Amino acid sequence: MIEKEHSVKQSLGLLEVSGLALAICCADAMAKAASITLVGLEKTNGSGWTVIKITGDVASVQSAIITGAHLAEQQDGLVAHKVIARPGEGILSRAMAATPAPVPAPATVSAPEPVPAPIEEPETEVVAEELAPEAAPEDGIISCNLCLDPACKRQKGEPRSLCLHSGKRG
Repeated sequence: MIEKEHSVKQSLGLLEVSGLALAICCADAMAKAASITLVGLEKTNGSGWTVIKITGDVASVQSAIITGAHLAEQQDGLVAHKVIARPGEGILSRAMAATPAPVPAPATVSAPEPVPAPIEEPETEVVAEELAPEAAPEDGIISCNLCLDPACKRQKGEPRSLCLHSGKRG
């Protein structure tokens, strides 16, 4: 007797949800609900959507996609879902190749960089006029946007209680 090799055709499942956290929760629920292989999570450009790609036999992928779609719908994050029962040769290989495996950065040992010698700057005298910005603004510059009084020391963004005229409003 010649035994035929029974090969189960892989199917592809795609679930698009709003947000990475929801995508991870859905992928977890899908993996626990059925015997599937998680191909990857792909963040789409704009809108914050994430596509979950899974493979497996048709029944498992359908069950997992239904579970993930139900969970995403409960969280108001379901965008779209699709099961491709028998994808063409190029589709399945393209979907699996679209998420490249992370390549670790090569560890390089380099000589420590020389530390530059500190440059001494000549000492300068500090003029007292530069250190006195607390004085009332001169030349009629208005700094308080509430009372518009040049004598008021309150700056824009500071509490209203610092305004010179804070209690005199009617």
